[in-house]
Amino acid sequence: MKVTLKDIAERVNVSVSTVSRVLNNTPTSIDEETRNEIFSISRELGYKKHMKPTEKIRNISEVQIGLLLNNSKNKYKDPYFSEIIYGIEQELMDQGLNIQFTIDEQELQEGMLPTKFTGDNTAIIVVGPLENSYLQTIKQQVSIIISVGGNPSLPIDYVTLDFKKSAFNAVSHLLNLGHRDIAFIGANALSESVITEEARYQGYEQALNNANIPIKKEWIKNGSFTVNGGYRAMKEILSLDHLPTALFIASDRMSYGAYRAIQEKGLTIPNDISIISFDDLEMSPYINPPLTTVRVHKEELGRIAVKLLSERVKGEITLPLTTYLPTELIVRKSCGNNNK
Repeated sequence: MKVTLKDIAERVNVSVSTVSRVLNNTPTSIDEETRNEIFSISRELGYKKHMKPTEKIRNISEVQIGLLLNNSKNKYKDPYFSEIIYGIEQELMDQGLNIQFTIDEQELQEGMLPTKFTGDNTAIIVVGPLENSYLQTIKQQVSIIISVGGNPSLPIDYVTLDFKKSAFNAVSHLLNLGHRDIAFIGANALSESVITEEARYQGYEQALNNANIPIKKEWIKNGSFTVNGGYRAMKEILSLDHLPTALFIASDRMSYGAYRAIQEKGLTIPNDISIISFDDLEMSPYINPPLTTVRVHKEELGRIAVKLLSERVKGEITLPLTTYLPTELIVRKSCGNNNK
């Protein structure tokens, strides 16, 4: 059932015009307590403001553009996500625009955006994976929602890459070098999920299954997508009696930590253990040995998301669209032939 201004007014015991002025941010003498109650009840009832047909936005400059991050502090510090955000910011600047607000997943109220960030003139760019239940709720609150780097599963716009296929190709490279004992360090950005549900793990699993190689659970470790997490995960693998000859690690940052653990053990890369990674961060060609990794065009992910947003506003796209950017395997010095 559609929620109306009258429904909210009856709950708060004020006039419809009062509710309208508050939700439209019209200057008014209404006290703060009443304003907050109106916003609270509107969220509770799931109210969504709708423009009249003649008021539909036609230009991206009319849109309130925001970012939704599942951990804003880590996203801006993380070299992978910060490049995506840089691409978004630069493309907006090229169009004479900017980001008007940034919101953290922790600021969502029962999965909903605060009312001031909702409406038919609001577009949200979600950077990184986000729970589907949140995406579905937010989709009802704003005009446009675009997921960047997420896993396509809903009828919304996605700009992403084929994580599973890219991981499959990376592990296939190790198989072609003669490796059969291949471990995996990964993570899952969605807190309620497990590693085995993450696309890069699934690509790893498929490559080994296709080669009729059994997966050893003790070689599957969670590195939390951090340098320290990669270090700890690698230490756990190195404590085992039987060591792998190679690893596929689902991010360059985790690989940096794994390098440290391997070197502390007195082993060398790639003579004792080969490593192939994912991301191709700026530092990866400069560590010793230079890291073989899957290159993700991170800035372009952000730029294309903004271009898609502009086309959506102009009405040039009417159906949900998923755009996959290509990846490429950058072969450096961290992988060698298996001579064991």
